[in-house]
Amino acid sequence: MATDALIVDAVRSPIGKRNGSLAGMRGDELAGVVLNGLVARHDLDPAEIEDVQMGCVTQIGEQGWNIGRMAPLVAGWPETVCGTTVDRQCGSSMQTNFNAAAAIWSGQLDVVVSAGVEMMSRVPMGSNGGDLSDKLLERWQIVPQGISAEALADEWGFSREQLDAYALESHRRAIAAIDGGRFENEIVPVEVTNPHIGALIGVDETPRRDTSAEALASLKPASRPCSSRRRRRLCASGWCLAAASSPSASPASIRTACSTATPRHARRRLPGPG
Repeated sequence: MATDALIVDAVRSPIGKRNGSLAGMRGDELAGVVLNGLVARHDLDPAEIEDVQMGCVTQIGEQGWNIGRMAPLVAGWPETVCGTTVDRQCGSSMQTNFNAAAAIWSGQLDVVVSAGVEMMSRVPMGSNGGDLSDKLLERWQIVPQGISAEALADEWGFSREQLDAYALESHRRAIAAIDGGRFENEIVPVEVTNPHIGALIGVDETPRRDTSAEALASLKPASRPCSSRRRRRLCASGWCLAAASSPSASPASIRTACSTATPRHARRRLPGPG
């Protein structure tokens, strides 16, 4: 008989901009801060967590060595807490949600943490890439996401003005949510230090308060290549901007899932799904 899987709580770090306030912190250390922030909210003993499923795309350097296992150890959790890392590209953390739910539904586990981390300031996107098979390239033209976005804009007839307006509205909504305190309950503030003073970072850095339709309209496309006469024509016709794209960021997010069969001594510390 399947057991219900409940998402108990979800927290995250502030989203740091590239080379911003969080850039001095390793990914495993940032994830460790958020892991501890989660259990502190519920007075939950980390030893009662049976598995950590952590999404991470660029698993190299500081994000290598199975960061899903390393981050709980960095957080000071006991070595009995298992951990693994999942790469499903931009859907990595969504896959860890599926993994956690499946383990609970099947009755194998009772309390699982589903998480994700990516420190693009320290571990650049694509730095773990390698050569692609010729057999793959015979079938498919593999291009960067920015070029794919340009192709989609062409296919569906999106204008530069429409994309700029969408980006501007996205920034406006994010800033309104910040000012309204909509994110305060989900963010675990992160303490950072610099040569002069320590600071507690608890607000997303990526939304731009100073942007405008005029500022966006003045930007050049980010992805169309411009290195030749032919390519300059492509560049001039491109619509997709860095300002209208997901930013290079430094966040960590954590979710806890448990079953309705979680032992009472653990479950009583966890709030209901409402």
